[in-house]
Amino acid sequence: MLLRVKYAKTPEGRFLSHLDMARTMERAFRRARLPLAFSEGFNPHPKFSFGSALAVGVTSEGEYLDIELREDLPVEEVRSRLEAALPPGLKLLEMKKLENRGESLTAQINMARYILAIPLLQTVSREQLDEAIAAILAQSAFTITRQGKKGPREVNIREGIFDLKGKVEDNIVLLEMDLQTGSEGNVKPDEVLQMLRDKGNIPLAPIVRIHRQGLFIRKDDRIKTPMEE
Repeated sequence: MLLRVKYAKTPEGRFLSHLDMARTMERAFRRARLPLAFSEGFNPHPKFSFGSALAVGVTSEGEYLDIELREDLPVEEVRSRLEAALPPGLKLLEMKKLENRGESLTAQINMARYILAIPLLQTVSREQLDEAIAAILAQSAFTITRQGKKGPREVNIREGIFDLKGKVEDNIVLLEMDLQTGSEGNVKPDEVLQMLRDKGNIPLAPIVRIHRQGLFIRKDDRIKTPMEE
């Protein structure tokens, strides 16, 4: 039995790493006495498949997990038992049975939507912010240097910024950004903030609150959730 789970990571759970999350989910399924399916081999592990990893310190209301069970159970029973077993910091939002084993979540998901709140170091008007965002979106390229296993490499992140909106409230910049994620490439929210600082001359404080609103499948300008697959 293959299930797709949508869950939230609340402020209580924001410091769980991706590895911590996998271990926490496994413990929750065990506490719920749900019959997990395991891989074969010397070191068997649960047949979990997560969506794009969430950075430590970031909250979310739209994370996804595919899980395989050894037995076919009613979805509502699985949901009820798992909800009771999840620790504080994680909240189950949706669950459905997958009839066919298709592509993995990481292969399907290619967009993440983030909401950011960043204090300003000095006053900035809505018009100034709009101009800075428009200037960024008008660029065809913005190259950054990333450190990899084989050393530094240049990456053009502009192609992975699908949308960027913002407003100013009480000297705080509120941003909504749709960014590329998944097997084809990733753009990080802090990389977009660096563009606003460098190219837009927006004096953003180093303290940032980041919330991932969701993970999506973007194709031909149509956006849907993994639950719609």
